Amino acid sequence: MQKISTFFLTRKHYLLLLLITLVAYWPLTFHIFSLKNDALVYFLPYRYHISEAIQNGHFPWWNPYLYTGLPLHSDIQSGVWNPVVMFISLFTRYNLEVLQLELLFYLFIAAVGMFKLVKEFNNSVTTAVIAATAYLCCGFMTDSGSVIPWITSAAYLPFVFLYFYRLLNKPGLNAALKFSLAFSLLLTAGYPSYFIFSIYILLTGFIIWSFRNYKEKKIQPVISFSIVAVIIFLLIVSPAVLSWWDFFDYYERGSGASLERIQTNAFPAFSSISYLLPSAVSKSHSFLQTDLTARNASTGIFIFLFFLLALAGKLKPVYKFIGAVILFSFLFSLGNATPLREWCHRFLPFMNSFRHPASMRIFTTIGIIIIAAPALNIFLSTKDAVNKKTKIITFSVIILLFGILTYYIFKGSLPQLIGQENGKALLDKLSFADMAIVQGAIQLAFIGLFIWAIRRGLKKHIPVLMIINSIIFCWMALPFTFISQAKTSVVDHYIASFPKSYPLTGIAKPVTTTSTDSSTVSPLGQEKFYNKTISIQDHIITPTINTSYINFLKDTLLRRALNNYPFAYFSDSTVLSTAKLPDRGRIVLFERIGRISEINDHTTGTIKVVKLEPNKIELDVTANNYGLLNLFQQYHHGWRAFEDNVEIPVYHTNRAFISVPVPAGKHTIQFKFEPHDFIRVALYVSSFTLLLISIFVILQLLKKKASE
Repeated sequence: MQKISTFFLTRKHYLLLLLITLVAYWPLTFHIFSLKNDALVYFLPYRYHISEAIQNGHFPWWNPYLYTGLPLHSDIQSGVWNPVVMFISLFTRYNLEVLQLELLFYLFIAAVGMFKLVKEFNNSVTTAVIAATAYLCCGFMTDSGSVIPWITSAAYLPFVFLYFYRLLNKPGLNAALKFSLAFSLLLTAGYPSYFIFSIYILLTGFIIWSFRNYKEKKIQPVISFSIVAVIIFLLIVSPAVLSWWDFFDYYERGSGASLERIQTNAFPAFSSISYLLPSAVSKSHSFLQTDLTARNASTGIFIFLFFLLALAGKLKPVYKFIGAVILFSFLFSLGNATPLREWCHRFLPFMNSFRHPASMRIFTTIGIIIIAAPALNIFLSTKDAVNKKTKIITFSVIILLFGILTYYIFKGSLPQLIGQENGKALLDKLSFADMAIVQGAIQLAFIGLFIWAIRRGLKKHIPVLMIINSIIFCWMALPFTFISQAKTSVVDHYIASFPKSYPLTGIAKPVTTTSTDSSTVSPLGQEKFYNKTISIQDHIITPTINTSYINFLKDTLLRRALNNYPFAYFSDSTVLSTAKLPDRGRIVLFERIGRISEINDHTTGTIKVVKLEPNKIELDVTANNYGLLNLFQQYHHGWRAFEDNVEIPVYHTNRAFISVPVPAGKHTIQFKFEPHDFIRVALYVSSFTLLLISIFVILQLLKKKASE
């Protein structure tokens, strides 16, 4: 019993952070309201199919339903290489409740990471808890509820910077392992742009540190253990990286995005008002012409206040570097408002591979919190009267808030709305001016309590005041960007209504190619992602899509010609273009003839699908003549086909799909999707590396326990 008590006492700060996480994001905690947008139409169905495959004993290399067949393992954001997703999938199928618990886990991890990072800079536990809460409830988090990998990245970034800092200051195998694991998670579970941006920050930091310490003896172990960390990192992420690289030739964005495209969803300079009035930017304004996910940069008004206070003093070299990162990431996030994003696009490798410059404001947020922490720490740890700088900055913020309130109080319509509307209707009708008035008044009230607590000598209560401030503004942001009105139970009932496993019923139904999925997306998710029928889906929500599939979707004539064909069919004519199509019969389109002799051989007969699995499709066919069997599954070099266990060639036909030659008679045709051997080898190497790391960690824990 004493051991249990000791266990919880030594971890009470993490338990407090868990409680704060559950309270701050209570709609997820109690599964009252659902997530929305991409969380429902992209990340949930992909995780659903991953868990469906694993629950049925298959590795999710391929999925036959998504976009008429998709290599799930090559989709960077699918979750196949996310260890949390894989672990959850071992025990249950995904639904919205499971996804929301996963998201709560990332939010809690984000808080823990920031707590440990701020503590690393010799700040008190109280300061670290306040900083962790500010990060947990910051504007980036509340803006990103529909984009799970963004929050996942935010969860692991503090650990990446923490263990990098330790690697520079206390080089050793322990720091190297932890850094490589954190960096691996950032890549395999997060959004690629954060990994790319982090590389440039870490490389710059390492170069500056090396230049400052090149005469010191400690530089050699730092370099040695950094090399070890990089090698371990590469071993861990190798299957994921090779899977993504394997799809690169098919990738629609493989050649990089245009300058115009990468400027999409920049952070408007006017959104800087969110540092004072977080949720006001969720409302329409002529200066806010960007997506809702790109507007809120709040860190909490008290963190912002102490950040300004820190800037008014003298910064140590490490904080000067962090300040430079803040400035760089802020200017970068502004998109085409400054030339910085364009310069990066032109001159820095991989900076042309991602959009959403506003998402890089997470680095600004992290930097602001780290720099604010020492000033906050000094303030909380001293009993002296508040210094002059603190008074000046506090009253400057008060004057600024009063100015904003005065300006907008004559532009809003809040008094009339309060009498006429309530609940969600009221929130929807509030204007930017109304939100500015409400949030400005709340902030002034908190600052008033802050000043009152100082004057009454009640500094010990100020941390609670700061935490409550962060939580309240988090609550106020959630209805706009994070959650929908739909109940979690309703979404889960919707998902549960669809077939489980890999049913063969309905496989003979025609594959409709002319429907427009974009007009049939339910608020509860896309039906065709769940109903286990092979269909053409033109509501593209993933960047990892075969370019040839895009070309097929654009070919209206071909889509019309193939409309209502079955999943597998024999063709009776070949066309080399859609310029002249036959009026009847079933066609197959070859774009590249090469030496394929079978393109003019056609047949009739019967086809029966006897097995449909994620990585294997088996058919019993009876062909009257030698001809072509055509399948509505996307072409990929991983497909292999067998006729009565003898391998046969797989052709790229109908712009995006596959065909195989079949001789006359009765045969069993098997299609097997097999990733390249180097991916399988990398998977074994990565697994073995993680096993060795686990053994090392266990031995370290046993050694520590024995010494105690």
